[in-house]
Amino acid sequence: MGNAILPVKLLETPSTARSGLTTGKQLPRCPANLWSWNSACGMRISIPCSFDDHAAMPVEKRFHNPAPDAEKIAKRTCKCRKNVLCYRKQTFHLGNPTLTENGGLEMSEILFTDVKLYDGSGRPPIMADVAVKDDRIVEIAESGKLNKTGVEVVDGKGKDLVPGFIDVHTHSESTYARVPTSDSCISQGVTTDISGNCGSSYYLTGAKKAADGYKDCYGSFAAFADFIEKSRPAVNAVHLCGHNGLRVHVMGYENRPPTKDEMCRMKELLADALKNGAGGMSSGLYYLPGSFARTEEVCELASLLKGTGKPYATHIRSESDYLLEAIEEAITIAKAGDGNLEISHLKTSGPKNWGKIDAVFGLIEKARAEGMNVHADRYPYIYSSTSLRMIVPAPFKDIDTDTLCTHLKESAEYRQELTAALETGAVTPFDRVIVVNSPFKEHRQYFGKNLVEIGEMMKCSAAEATVALLAAGNSPSAAYGWMCPENLEKILAKPYVVCGSDSSNRAFGDNATHPRAFGTCPNFFRIASKNCSYESVIRRMTAIPAVKFKLEKRGRIAPGYFADLVLLDLDHYSCKVDFSHPSNTAEGVERVYVNGALAFAADPALKRERNGRMLRIR
Repeated sequence: MGNAILPVKLLETPSTARSGLTTGKQLPRCPANLWSWNSACGMRISIPCSFDDHAAMPVEKRFHNPAPDAEKIAKRTCKCRKNVLCYRKQTFHLGNPTLTENGGLEMSEILFTDVKLYDGSGRPPIMADVAVKDDRIVEIAESGKLNKTGVEVVDGKGKDLVPGFIDVHTHSESTYARVPTSDSCISQGVTTDISGNCGSSYYLTGAKKAADGYKDCYGSFAAFADFIEKSRPAVNAVHLCGHNGLRVHVMGYENRPPTKDEMCRMKELLADALKNGAGGMSSGLYYLPGSFARTEEVCELASLLKGTGKPYATHIRSESDYLLEAIEEAITIAKAGDGNLEISHLKTSGPKNWGKIDAVFGLIEKARAEGMNVHADRYPYIYSSTSLRMIVPAPFKDIDTDTLCTHLKESAEYRQELTAALETGAVTPFDRVIVVNSPFKEHRQYFGKNLVEIGEMMKCSAAEATVALLAAGNSPSAAYGWMCPENLEKILAKPYVVCGSDSSNRAFGDNATHPRAFGTCPNFFRIASKNCSYESVIRRMTAIPAVKFKLEKRGRIAPGYFADLVLLDLDHYSCKVDFSHPSNTAEGVERVYVNGALAFAADPALKRERNGRMLRIR
């Protein structure tokens, strides 16, 4: 809890007094809107219900558990007035933790000393020691005050200690078990990975044909969660139940509304997932078959979120010409649930839409002012990445990938028709589309090249080159450079925008398809901190998403919280990645801990452990 949980004598300084700190007799009457609990080391900590950045949200929705009676809270908190500090509106009872004679916790196993502590609250950093026992943080004290005997001491002098970063937008559902080391995540400080975004749920679709343990998870969220838990990924895993996955599982790629029975089946699958720990619901209304769904269909499914506090996360229907209408639709759908909305990878695609950014902010901020819990996420790049097939215009865009490839292979006339359509109506200019990955070895020579360059290599037009790549099957991955650098900085400066890579976890040396796999967090931090303080950006990468996605006891450095920690040098935290070198690792990261275990270290001599968990959100 930052400054407020340090010893009294450290806090009673002129500088802290000026910041609004009072002690002892100066303590004002305890407010009634406090939530109290006992920490692992005996401290009683009380936090105001307004901790969440979204102050307009009803009190009962700001916590993972129902708020108890306010009068009881006030009595419970105020009776401990003897040993209480008040830092602004936050009140902390220091309690009586079990200490050795020289002031150290007997049960400490890891002790971080002399760190500059950013606790995730958004308050300025402090110099401190942090003690960890097993998977929890147990004490925070003034530097040099905790006993070093019999514990592993991690010298943090000259380093910053922050909560583990939370990547709120990934597609790691099919890689948690296949790349359990989660190198791309861990190496940049990500300790919790939220997958199932853009409507995708692998356990409802691709798992059916999997050749490994995923096959036994097909159709069952509970089985999927158990499988991921047993796979022991290096990161904590959260999974959203995807609307596209539900539709494919029940209806395939049918371009029509669901029947009553089909809707009932989708609702059963979603309800079962939410009951068994899914972190919310996602949609990808830009992709097939989600694009076939009417707003009413998605609203009916989102209504199952009501009362859960879980978010509706959406890749909106349009990020370009109909951007504003798509955001309005997302708000409408979220209202059918708990009003908890996460807009995925917020962007303005295409030069003619770049000027809409202020109107976009206006819609979001109006919804927040009206009491909705609206956030957005973003990666720090102006190139998006998705399937190459997304460049094709109507009516070809409404054909699923397998069918499109079959037609292209079997019909020369069909290839000519698509070529003509691309020449006059490609969704993105050919010179702004870069091929970044493909399952075919013969395509590797094209990686990092745009479609015009590939056409020159093939000695044909860019449109013909595109058709040739699509006809090979299993559409290549491509990066689309259709965004505005100035808008990116504006988006990352907003206090309601959090960090999301839109990637999946990768192994070291893997041919990542986009720099965001290894470089999202450091470059999000670098760009956002141009206009915001370090502590406020850290808060958006930790505590805010933890509250948003109901990650209990995560996202903060405080007694009783899980020890998801990153020791790093924020001044040198960066990652030099591009499409030619997409797998370079982050600089400035010293160590990363997940649930108290060392998951990554810059020193290769130190042994790494996989200690992540499948987080079932209740």
